[in-house]
Amino acid sequence: MLSLFRRYSDDLVSYDGGLSLLWMDGLLLIPIIMAAFFYPVEAAIALGALLLITLGGYEGWVLWRKRHPVRT
Repeated sequence: MLSLFRRYSDDLVSYDGGLSLLWMDGLLLIPIIMAAFFYPVEAAIALGALLLITLGGYEGWVLWRKRHPVRT
């Protein structure tokens, strides 16, 4: 059973690690940059909305953790 797993793990497991994730993020960034080139106002609004949602989510998480501490 172990030899079967070793044989299949070579085909299924990628050893690129985080670098492959970085390449995928780069591929997603190219269309966003092109959209910002052709539609700068809409891209700025979308970026601002994303930043506000991210900041609001983080601050909400901080307030939640302050009011509901982890009991160990």
